[in-house]
Amino acid sequence: MTYKNKVIALLAPLSLAFSIFTPTTEAADDDEIKKIIQKNYVDELDEETLNQDVSTILKGLDPYSTYYTKEEFQSFKDSLNQKMVGIGVSLAKEQDSIILQKVFPDTPASEAGLTSGDVLISVDSTQVADKSVSETIELLKEIQSSTFDVTVQPAEGKQKTVSVTRKDIQLPSITSERLGGDIGYLQIHTFAENTGKELQEAASKYEDMEHWILDVQNNPGGYVSAAQEVVGAFPNVPTAFIAEYRDSTVTFAALQQDKQLTEPISLLINKNSASASEIVAGALQDNDAATLYGETTYGKGLLQDLMVLPDQSALKLTTARFFTPKHNVIQSEGIKPDIKTDEPLTEAHLDALNEQYSYQTFDEDTVSASKTFEINVSMATSKEAILDSIHLFELGNKEVDFTLTSSDNNTFLLDPTENLQAGKEYMLMIHPGWKSNEGIASEQGVMQPIDIKEA
Repeated sequence: MTYKNKVIALLAPLSLAFSIFTPTTEAADDDEIKKIIQKNYVDELDEETLNQDVSTILKGLDPYSTYYTKEEFQSFKDSLNQKMVGIGVSLAKEQDSIILQKVFPDTPASEAGLTSGDVLISVDSTQVADKSVSETIELLKEIQSSTFDVTVQPAEGKQKTVSVTRKDIQLPSITSERLGGDIGYLQIHTFAENTGKELQEAASKYEDMEHWILDVQNNPGGYVSAAQEVVGAFPNVPTAFIAEYRDSTVTFAALQQDKQLTEPISLLINKNSASASEIVAGALQDNDAATLYGETTYGKGLLQDLMVLPDQSALKLTTARFFTPKHNVIQSEGIKPDIKTDEPLTEAHLDALNEQYSYQTFDEDTVSASKTFEINVSMATSKEAILDSIHLFELGNKEVDFTLTSSDNNTFLLDPTENLQAGKEYMLMIHPGWKSNEGIASEQGVMQPIDIKEA
């Protein structure tokens, strides 16, 4: 039996890394599958093991080697490439609440009026406050009716209940945003077939970024080639990872990309960043190409080959152990952050601002959510002259809309159009360059950190 090879890396049930092989037309029975296992498994197997049935052999190898039926294999590929039946949200646990961390555009959730930051109260009349993220996801999957009610508490206003209908959706593997202070944010949800291309497109949307924040938190992995392409977007990172097979060691190079991320980089990781995510984290850390924020990653350093059988079922088999370019161990160890923090996005954004702007920074001010900010300037100026220099944004998020009024030529009142969110951190920034009534340009920028009181 002969196969064609396509390398990928992924986490299953939490992480996996593998190659896809396409078979010839002859059938693959248990004896044939045993031969594949005997020839390709990362460790040599004894006769006693190989004399067992295939199911028993696979159960005894490692957590990642398994067999997929044709239907299971298709579902697995769809999940990897962000094709699924769902409503189009990602969830997070914050304190005692399930939060809609992201509501993807053009999905049932967005069409029903759900927004990122909404607190999920109930799904089909079942309360979710005491559930984990995984339990809530299972609840969303197991509801028998495709149309059901979801109750949320928006950041502003009263609770609301909306009807959503599960449908086939295609989610992007990367979402991007311009954060306050011209910081680019790229969240890689999975390493799918098109992730390299999506990264190029997302980065090209923002040509004037001062800093990039890449986020692989909760990213279970994906195609090895996608991880190589992501690593290849960073200058001076030649190697993605090293794989040790039973009889050979292979160095996997970064696949160089046209669009290079030459600006300073922060990478966000957590305990659920696995496999291909750890390939990227290890490569960037080994080459001092990024500062890593968060917590130690999952620690999945086993590479699988996914062998497609003639009936379109598949065998997923561990064939190698992989390491960072400096040969640091990933399996059971993970990648440790440079900066350990429970709020990686907030801290990375704040550090990026401090690194990029040599502005006068005041002590943090704690205010109420409905605060109107008074801005006093030393040179008399007009609202029109200073407006474009003033920016208010949540750390880890985009800019906040506001109105600006003047009480005199040295005093301005900034009023956010909506109340700020309790418990969140914000930054009020005034760039230099605005001109006084006499035409004198300001020379000093200002940053005022803001903490919003809990309600």
